[in-house]
Amino acid sequence: MDVVENLGWLESDVWYAHGVHFNAAEVARIGAAGTGVAHCPSSNARLASGFCPVRDLIDAGAPVGLGVDGVASSEGGDLLPELKQALFLARLRSSRPDALTPAEALELATAGGARCLGRPDLGRLAVGAAADIAVWPADDIADIADAVAGLVLGPSRHVLHLFVAGETVVSEGLLVGVELRSAHAELAVRARRLWIDATTVHNGLVS
Repeated sequence: MDVVENLGWLESDVWYAHGVHFNAAEVARIGAAGTGVAHCPSSNARLASGFCPVRDLIDAGAPVGLGVDGVASSEGGDLLPELKQALFLARLRSSRPDALTPAEALELATAGGARCLGRPDLGRLAVGAAADIAVWPADDIADIADAVAGLVLGPSRHVLHLFVAGETVVSEGLLVGVELRSAHAELAVRARRLWIDATTVHNGLVS
């Protein structure tokens, strides 16, 4: 931690990915500096990387956001299931069922990530904030008193409507202005080309 501080990387405009190797003293320093941490629970579990001390970081005052990591360990790239995974891992790490609540898990995915990025205009529904809004189908949790708990702990679901800066990006579960079949075909072509190019470079280096 002394090294990163000397490099100017223990500041409020910095965030660390994963954060699975912090000790208690480092957590305290990160919290005091307001340095953020991007928690990627499914990736950490899949790779057996370790536990991010989410509860400790939050209590220390550090901004903690939620991420999905890259395609090497997250084929779906879906943020919603990460809320449940973050909650489960926090409780498993501490053996405490109150280590992270559904509302706090949702906070990680919204305002927490915005704090990591230094973007107070994101992650909240308020006058003056960016009009970025996700709407999920919730008919199956209408009878649950705590709708947030139903969303976080319930079955995975796809976004029904999505607005970015007030513009409709997803409507009735479908991307607006994108023909998915054509997009998938184009992606496959580009992926094959990238793989061939990477293999060619590799073979050239080791020949």
